[in-house]
Amino acid sequence: MPKANGKASLPANPTLKEINWYKKQINWGELPPFYHMIASSISEAEGILHHGFDNAVKRVLDKRNWNLDLLNGYEDENGLIHCEERPRLALHQVFTDRGFELWACPFAKNVQIDQYIKDNKFIEFNVWDPHSMKNLIRINQLHKFIGFYFERGDAADKALILHAHKVVHKIINFLHAEMNIVSIDGVTIKDFYMMCERDSRACSDEIDVARLMLGEDINKD
Repeated sequence: MPKANGKASLPANPTLKEINWYKKQINWGELPPFYHMIASSISEAEGILHHGFDNAVKRVLDKRNWNLDLLNGYEDENGLIHCEERPRLALHQVFTDRGFELWACPFAKNVQIDQYIKDNKFIEFNVWDPHSMKNLIRINQLHKFIGFYFERGDAADKALILHAHKVVHKIINFLHAEMNIVSIDGVTIKDFYMMCERDSRACSDEIDVARLMLGEDINKD
């Protein structure tokens, strides 16, 4: 929040609200459209664990869709479902042309499934519908925003990217507590950020070399 000298600043571990406030302070009181789109997408992902809206995470956690026979489960006289085991999931972190996504895939025996299946005795869900259950979260166009940051971004843009990484990490930890997460793979937001950072440095080095060579040629003339 504001410093004593009146300049805007970010706390050590800012919330999304604090990052948005800071962005407004350094951007004439406005949130640029691209920034706003990313922030809204992160906010939606962050709210998955708290809001009552239907989403892929809640569908995966719905015990009424769990295969109780495979999971040693039962429904008591009060309608509550109890399971000794939890469904297995493999998590994949990917960047697509739409942005960053966190995918979930169930197992049939020891094979990952990525298709619609219903009432199969080998899968730990009564119904698995990739259309509504596979893509747990999406942060729209995050890959382009990270690239934009290294071209002409500011401290608020970087803070927003770091916050996105924390939100995904928090959701994965939540899933670890609620499900049997067998594996996690793919490209994390941090991985992609560091890759772009390396490319940006390499490009900068090439420009510096080109300028140096140009300067030497001018001096020779």
